[in-house]
Amino acid sequence: MNRTAWMRALRATAKYALRVGIVVATVAVLSIGMYAIAAYCPLRIGVDLTDERQTVAGFGASSAWTFQRMGRDATEQVKRDSVEMLYGQSGLALNIYRYNIGGGSADAALDAREPYNQAWFDADRRAESFFVAERYGQMSDFSDPNNYDFETRDQGALEMFARSLATGNVEQVVFFANSPHYLMTQSGLCTGAQVQQNNLRPECYEAFADYLLISVQGIYDRYLAHLPVAPQVSISPINEPQWDWGGPDATQEGCHYDPQELARFADVFMTRLQAWNRAHGTTFEGDLFESGNYKFYSGRDDVRDYLQALESYDWFRSLRSVSVHAYGAEDSVGHRRKFADYLRKRYPEKKVSVTEFCEMEEGRFDTMRSGLFLGKVINRDLSIVQATDWSWWLAVSSGDYNDGLVYWDTDAAGNQKLSVLKRYYVMGHFSKFLDRGDVALGATCSDLTGWAGLDYSAYRKADGSVVLIVLNDGCAKSLRVGGLDAYATAQYTVTDPTCNWQTSESAWQGRLELPAHSAVTVVLSP
Repeated sequence: MNRTAWMRALRATAKYALRVGIVVATVAVLSIGMYAIAAYCPLRIGVDLTDERQTVAGFGASSAWTFQRMGRDATEQVKRDSVEMLYGQSGLALNIYRYNIGGGSADAALDAREPYNQAWFDADRRAESFFVAERYGQMSDFSDPNNYDFETRDQGALEMFARSLATGNVEQVVFFANSPHYLMTQSGLCTGAQVQQNNLRPECYEAFADYLLISVQGIYDRYLAHLPVAPQVSISPINEPQWDWGGPDATQEGCHYDPQELARFADVFMTRLQAWNRAHGTTFEGDLFESGNYKFYSGRDDVRDYLQALESYDWFRSLRSVSVHAYGAEDSVGHRRKFADYLRKRYPEKKVSVTEFCEMEEGRFDTMRSGLFLGKVINRDLSIVQATDWSWWLAVSSGDYNDGLVYWDTDAAGNQKLSVLKRYYVMGHFSKFLDRGDVALGATCSDLTGWAGLDYSAYRKADGSVVLIVLNDGCAKSLRVGGLDAYATAQYTVTDPTCNWQTSESAWQGRLELPAHSAVTVVLSP
């Protein structure tokens, strides 16, 4: 290339680079400007009192694992305080109790089997069964109530259950199973021998259904039937069926089901459940199918495949709701919109229950970042998926893992203590203020980009008051609220890096001042 041509090419390149630079700079300035407007300028939320969405059923947590040991080993003070922190009015005021019907992995017969005989195995992950395995001779023995023991089995879990019921706040009990009894499985364990093994033997479908029904009836007769108003009872026989639940890495009770296998067992279970209710005068409901999440996948089974397998049975039309977990979806808006759109188009009559979630990471994160992350998951499940109820995974944990609402620890001297993290308080911004029967309302925000870091939802209570929940994942902001001019007084509850559930009251002026990185719940009264 001669010098003249080289100079000409250089000038052309420079002009092109200049144009690109101008475009990039313009986009950057516009983006920064839009972000500044969204993040720092006054924002507006509009609540539509005429746009009624789903009716709230409540909030809960699971009694699995640590709760069973707490009932056996905790001090009286720790037992009393933990129940108040979870189900009491001064605590989270949870109204949904999730009771784990174990598969018998805690039986002595499995002590010498892997993984239970390994020193590293967490014994809390083993679960007792009410069925007395020593009386087993044939599969029909699972259908005989005389082979069950409710007086000495699972007593730690039952004690915590009774204490929680005594608060008077439990309105719904979900009895859930992670695995069939090990005597019904292909592997002889409460996990599969291979990855994605359908571990429930087909000839045991009826026995597993009876196992659940007899276990639930036994607990119901002893703990629920005598209450002035017995809680609603649901039975959830299947848990996260699409996950592997088998092989050397399976360390807790779990059972994989392919979609058609799940549907065939669910048909047996629902048929026997309906017959049980007719014979015993009970109103137990079936809860299906606790999908591991509601993400859509290509190349593997997802929530759609299981629902399409279930819908071929007549009883599916009478199933009031679909239960799912939020794992994998995390705080994604996109996954929730896809799932919500799919349900409204294909199953518009079905409600949604979000029955399990935790932040699956090592450690305990006592930060507003972690708290607001949980708040976003709850709020987006309520506002986008329009879930009627929402439950966290472990009510109590004692490990160094981010899966507990309350943590129970024992120091070297044997002293026991309870502690909570910021997410406990953020969850309370929902569970303490929303009651069964409250109705979600439509709401919009002027921040169409979502850059302001706001999540919000509104609800009307039976007395006409309105609950407004706002999560601010960013700098302090001034927020104008429209549609609520008829309200006169406001009760504020704030959690931020410096305070937990700090309350105040004032006349309602249609404006909220949001502290940085905060959760704010406002109860508005006429």
